[in-house]
Amino acid sequence: MNCTSVSRLLGTLLLLLSSSLSAVEQTFPKLTDAQRMHGELVNVDFIRRAGQFRTDKGELVDFTMPPYAIMKYRGSEADLREVPLGAKMDFLVLPGETDRPVKLITTDDGETKPDAELQKKFREFTEKRGVAGWITKTEGKAVTVALFSGDPAFYEAAYGQLLVKGKTTKTCVANDELRTWNPGVDGENGAVLEVQKLPVDGFGFSGYQVTLSVSNMLEGFRKGRVVRVFLQGWKAQDQYYGESLMGYGFGRLLNQELVQNVAKEYPEQFPFRTDYSNEHLPWYQLKEGVKAPPFSEHLVFGELVSADAKTGTGQFLAERTGEAVNFTLIKKHTVKHLGKDTQLVKLPTGQRYRFHCYQDDKGAFTRVTIISDEVSHLMANATTGRVAAIHPDRLHIAWQLPMVKDYNGDMQRPQDIAQRILPVSEATKVWKGDKAMTLGDLKVGDDVRVNLTAELPNKRLSCAEVWLVEAPVK
Repeated sequence: MNCTSVSRLLGTLLLLLSSSLSAVEQTFPKLTDAQRMHGELVNVDFIRRAGQFRTDKGELVDFTMPPYAIMKYRGSEADLREVPLGAKMDFLVLPGETDRPVKLITTDDGETKPDAELQKKFREFTEKRGVAGWITKTEGKAVTVALFSGDPAFYEAAYGQLLVKGKTTKTCVANDELRTWNPGVDGENGAVLEVQKLPVDGFGFSGYQVTLSVSNMLEGFRKGRVVRVFLQGWKAQDQYYGESLMGYGFGRLLNQELVQNVAKEYPEQFPFRTDYSNEHLPWYQLKEGVKAPPFSEHLVFGELVSADAKTGTGQFLAERTGEAVNFTLIKKHTVKHLGKDTQLVKLPTGQRYRFHCYQDDKGAFTRVTIISDEVSHLMANATTGRVAAIHPDRLHIAWQLPMVKDYNGDMQRPQDIAQRILPVSEATKVWKGDKAMTLGDLKVGDDVRVNLTAELPNKRLSCAEVWLVEAPVK
């Protein structure tokens, strides 16, 4: 069996499994239903379409982007990579639960005339990945798709001539982050059967609803599921390494936050609530002598206040709320600091940690199985930061994956996966191995990992430690 046949088989298996992919709610919101919050972009995840902005009042707001959402910058639709850190604008968000990220539908920086160069870049970005939309109907070997756009007039001018009956297409299953598997192999060939121009009643709808034929009606082609469509003349190709859900032809993806999240995509496989799905179910309860299943923990960020070596207990302040949480380590636990196993009492207090928690008898998340600092988490996910810019009170960090072998066995540097602004001060420590350095020793281009302090009601998140990565990231 040749490589193409193997890839085809793997792609088919993946898409058959996608029968469990969770469908998204098919509603295009009205901009008048959104809340405008003016602030500064401080953290952005290019791959998972998420991030943070800080409002003019100082509130740090987490956001995720629904499939139809798109940022606007300089009057144009823009990929997240094209919106610089520190950009100040209105963030239009939908109301949601207080303990959940808000849904960002678009942004507005006040520019009304679209930037032609940015429009060109966004069009190139789209053509490399396919236009996106969600399925509104399936019948026989045909799918009807409502296509997404934040600028219907530009969409029609750019793609209208390709969205006509008889034009060829290749339709690919995607997830709600608009990520695909292996489009060149698992995409389904077809053609445009019907085109409907409908009123644009909500943001994110292009006005185009098209019916497309497909060679095979995959399980992933179901109402409510997201697809990407390569139009006539476009090369069906994989997304970049790290962005693609499959990464065929490259080395194994070591960042576990970027691989397919099965708890999110296939919730019915989990008979309990997770941080990603199944809110209607109870949380998993720890059982003596039984290993907890994957995704059963609840992740809580907090700043460590105290630790007791004798009892294996301690206290942390929950991020954002500042609630004091008294916790207990279970018998079989893991404590990580700077990538190494350590003891609870040896963790520096005043820093932000990741607490993997389970409920106690009263339903509070106080039983802890894993504690790790940010450096350990970055190391576990083969991720480093590259200093992109240095300012007196902040660093701009670009998060990157290690170099990876491509189809030809050549080493390639993947695109950056995220960017973040990290506030620094005289209290920020800089280390190179066991040697103390200063912020003045940092240079643009340095590879680093960092530890943080938590975002608390009366104290903003900041960079506690910067650790220079001595060897080049391979």
